Amino acid sequence: MNNLSLTQQYFLCVLGNKGNISSFSIEKFMCLAAAGLLELLLDDILLLDDKKLYIKSNIPKEKYYLQSTYNFIKEKQPLKFEKVIEHYSMTFTNKNINELITNIGDSLADAGCVKKKKRGMFGGKTAYIPEPNKLDSVIQNIRAEILEDGKLSEDIVALTALLNKSGDISKYFSAYEKKDLKNRLKEIKNNPQNEMIKKVTDYIETLLLMIIVAAT
Repeated sequence: MNNLSLTQQYFLCVLGNKGNISSFSIEKFMCLAAAGLLELLLDDILLLDDKKLYIKSNIPKEKYYLQSTYNFIKEKQPLKFEKVIEHYSMTFTNKNINELITNIGDSLADAGCVKKKKRGMFGGKTAYIPEPNKLDSVIQNIRAEILEDGKLSEDIVALTALLNKSGDISKYFSAYEKKDLKNRLKEIKNNPQNEMIKKVTDYIETLLLMIIVAAT
């Protein structure tokens, strides 16, 4: 599934069999928003300087599923990284994250990776049911790079780091394989070439800690 972007792959991996993300899974919402930002940063569409985001170039048409994120930053720039994550995960309504989910989900439906299905008491919400073979292709690609020797690709590093932060990566590895997974995660964290990805996951960790402190 090399034709899927970082954000699309992350969303596909965290959807679950019912085709949605639980409203209680704030870590997944944060990481989904962060995946979009990281994708735009790695593609030189955004610039991160002193914890603030700036528009660097126009967003390509094929990344229409991230247009709302791009527009939000363009309107508010320079904008702190944390403010974008909060915009999607720490508001009184679900409007912003629902828009992002719809845009990414529809892009995956267009690519034939999910099936759209109405859900909710009155069918007012949409579930995006992963196509098993499409999801498996993404997972096997992750496993192949993580479990084999050699340099990890940038997308796999970012995807693995985000899935680890949201608590989803370990379910794709057996108990026997988790030692190798742990070593690879340590390698990702300590590699200076992954500085941008480390910054993003550190920002998520800071926000999560703030939520925990506020709730106690």
